[in-house]
Amino acid sequence: MNERIGIMGGMFDPVHVGHIKVALAALSLLQLDQVRLIPCGVPNHRDPALCTPKQRVDMLRLATGDCPRLIVDERELNRPGTSYSVDTLLSLRKEYPLAGLYFILGIDAFAALPAWHCWRELFELCHFVVIERPGYAGTLPPELEEICRHRQVTDVQRLHSSKHGLVFSMPGLDSPVSSTQVRASIADRKSLDGLLDSRVADYLRQHLLYLEAVTKHQHENGKAH
Repeated sequence: MNERIGIMGGMFDPVHVGHIKVALAALSLLQLDQVRLIPCGVPNHRDPALCTPKQRVDMLRLATGDCPRLIVDERELNRPGTSYSVDTLLSLRKEYPLAGLYFILGIDAFAALPAWHCWRELFELCHFVVIERPGYAGTLPPELEEICRHRQVTDVQRLHSSKHGLVFSMPGLDSPVSSTQVRASIADRKSLDGLLDSRVADYLRQHLLYLEAVTKHQHENGKAH
């Protein structure tokens, strides 16, 4: 049987429990052989990461250490220029020509797909596994709605029937977490319990990461000394 490879991209700045829970849920529900977590090198549509590439990779390795099927993939960090998903998928397709590739992303990111570089080509390289968000009321852009019209499937076996081109919706977390929320908790000096793996939280404290978020927050609220 050909390998089934999940792909999760992102800044992972920092990696939080939501990332890991989604990756593990996809492994189980979709019967994947592995999920590759691929930290973005040079983002196209967002600000650069606050942490260095090494720090983000270190935290990812700590967060995934208990599950050998969660693999930290540094290809975007090692590739010069903007980290376009199409280039990442092309490199994975070259490396795993017979595998099914399953691109796992949230509904918000999926709805923004038409703004991505060479976005239509992505359907020729992978399936999309779209994570639903409770209460999400948005709609897909017309051009994306049109291309998805005959690609949406609800059966996992139907999804596995081809290597690329289909769209599958997967339930999201009941209590979603974001890296922005983690950084805000640091700024407010709130507990990180339930937001980060304890090993990641220890690493964050050991290396004094995201303290600039605290300083900025204090200035914005007139608390700087």
